[in-house]
Amino acid sequence: MEDYTRYLPYVVFHMIDRSCQKDNRSKIALEAAFENPIQAKECYAPSNKFIKRYITDVNSLEEFEDVYNAFQDLREAYGERAIFHLKDLGMGCDKENEYRQILGVYTSIDF
Repeated sequence: MEDYTRYLPYVVFHMIDRSCQKDNRSKIALEAAFENPIQAKECYAPSNKFIKRYITDVNSLEEFEDVYNAFQDLREAYGERAIFHLKDLGMGCDKENEYRQILGVYTSIDF
């Protein structure tokens, strides 16, 4: 696996909904790997355009999955007011802004 990720460090993936999982946690489903994020955005043609896809580097996949599930946990716990409880995750300003930008979370947690 390491040989592939050295030359293709960016991946396109989608999340499998937690309602389909026995452990009630969303999982990552990889779709493609690319040399840089520009190629991933411009050259990848998904077969199903209705699925929300994300692009990140390979080393951030596990952290992304944890943060995604944490955001969903906040949504379940606080409903529409979950956006006001992001500081409870203790991520720090830079990480919070990074994941808010990737997930498109600006005024509410809906994904």
